[in-house]
Amino acid sequence: MKSGETLGLVGESGCGKSTTGKAIMQLPPPTSGRVIFEGTDLASLHGTDLRRLRSNVQMIFQDPISSLNPRRRVEDIVAEGLRIWGIGDKSVQLAKVDEALGTVGLDPDTAKGRRPHQFSGGQRQRISIARAVITDPKLIICDEPVSALDVSIQAQILNLLEDMKARYQLTLIFIAHDLAVVKNISDRVAVMYLGKLCEVAPPDQLYAQPAHPYTGALLDAIPVPDPTVRPHEQPTLSGDLPSPVNPPSGCRFRTRCPRAEERCAEEEPLMREIDSGQYVACHFPLIGDTAAPTESVGALQTQAAPTV
Repeated sequence: MKSGETLGLVGESGCGKSTTGKAIMQLPPPTSGRVIFEGTDLASLHGTDLRRLRSNVQMIFQDPISSLNPRRRVEDIVAEGLRIWGIGDKSVQLAKVDEALGTVGLDPDTAKGRRPHQFSGGQRQRISIARAVITDPKLIICDEPVSALDVSIQAQILNLLEDMKARYQLTLIFIAHDLAVVKNISDRVAVMYLGKLCEVAPPDQLYAQPAHPYTGALLDAIPVPDPTVRPHEQPTLSGDLPSPVNPPSGCRFRTRCPRAEERCAEEEPLMREIDSGQYVACHFPLIGDTAAPTESVGALQTQAAPTV
């Protein structure tokens, strides 16, 4: 992905979105593959080298209350990264904590001495964001940061993330279920199914003309604000839901895909560009030409740094 962009990662529950985010953080390390960050394979690092690089990659977890230590005060939670890396003396650290809390919309004098259970869900998520940016990282992984919040609070947190991205020159990976949220906040959207990316495209392009049948099914599942349209009239997926432990051969979506043919069971589709900036892993996409038997594109790996 490109430096300074927001990459939205979407897909149904259990497809591997959160696992991907944790694999980037090496929590735990992936069992195979590579995680390239600024030319370095994070999966090959251990000990001090990995800890040093981790200060540039932070994560905002889905559930703020379980990711914040209930026994510690907010001041200590936010300042922990500074203290671990010895960034500045105590007065400098306190000043940075005040700045970070103020930036996320919390009064430092009121918040610093309190513990996480004394805050609302939205305030706890703001504390998580302050903790994530305190060490000036380059990449932040946002694992469904607004899914458990009220709609009004969601808007506040999303606006805050946009402000923090501009203020700290951040690159974001935004994991979410809400397709409308992903469209509004992302520069590019990646669609995942059963542990594999099946489509990557700019949001307007992807929502206007999805190429992968699974992407089309996700968009068709969005409720239509029209009382004359009955839910049963909307197109739905059929077929068996595969086990992630034993995925189907070839294309993993073929057991539920209305366009599947014999080739889909024998040959795994490779990511290829079908339109400017739009990539799909499908033999028979909704738009564009049918994939050639040996066609493959690795352009997604060479777009720009940091590559994740």
